Amino acid sequence: MAEFGVLGSPIAHSLSPLLHTAAASAIGLTDFRYARCEVVEDGLASFLDAHPGPGGLSLTMPLKHRLIALARERGWRIDADAEATGAGNTLLRGPDGHAEVLNTDVVGITAAVDEALDRARLAAAPWGGDADVLGAGATAASAVTAAARLGVTRVRLFVRNRTRAGSARAVAESLGLEAIVCDLPDWVPGERGLTLSTLPAGALDPAVLPLRNRVDTLVLDAAYAPESAPFQRSLTERGALVIDGSRMLLHQAVAQHVRFAEVAGLSARDAAAAAPTILAAMDTALRDR
Repeated sequence: MAEFGVLGSPIAHSLSPLLHTAAASAIGLTDFRYARCEVVEDGLASFLDAHPGPGGLSLTMPLKHRLIALARERGWRIDADAEATGAGNTLLRGPDGHAEVLNTDVVGITAAVDEALDRARLAAAPWGGDADVLGAGATAASAVTAAARLGVTRVRLFVRNRTRAGSARAVAESLGLEAIVCDLPDWVPGERGLTLSTLPAGALDPAVLPLRNRVDTLVLDAAYAPESAPFQRSLTERGALVIDGSRMLLHQAVAQHVRFAEVAGLSARDAAAAAPTILAAMDTALRDR
């Protein structure tokens, strides 16, 4: 049995088992098991040591920074995006003890934005060189990196606690972006043509936001729990192009599953060729849930 899973806390809401199980079935990986496991930050190392079986793991909050620290302690390989952001969301483990940490959140964000632009039939991105990033956690660092790849040169980091903004700001500056730290209550939807929110679902109450009658902007909200719906709906009703976090989840999971397929026995070439099938299966699973 090829064992895989998702780790984090809280984890009961995760859609990862749905996505990865659907993808495995679609590409013929019949000997595939993917489970949820509740793991807190301080328990990651002990969990991994006690469960050597899973060859591929997805990691969500609050484990992304801890995974990088653990990888450095143990000499695991860290891919370029995980190294640049200081955050990893994927762990691949071989039978020989070799391990590799990836960050697929960056490609998940850029692919979700590109998809939205294509579906809206926009020939050009509706922003210049400026973007807002909401939040200061591990995903915020990935959002900053994604913003740079989307052509952004200046970011405003809106945070609830300025003392936590150092990591995301350092990532921005390492990429050559101008970064300004701001207080979250000062964020005005639509002041920038692109906003990437990495805040937890329900963190933004539309009743207290300074909403204009018209909000011409693209907003990716990484949250996809039901609590995020009022915020997303309030922007959509005012003309914003809003990307639900499930689209980011989908695209980062596709990148993960290509590598999981290799762990499960496919050649790198066959796994890469299966990406469109993986995407279609996961997309269907999301829409039918």
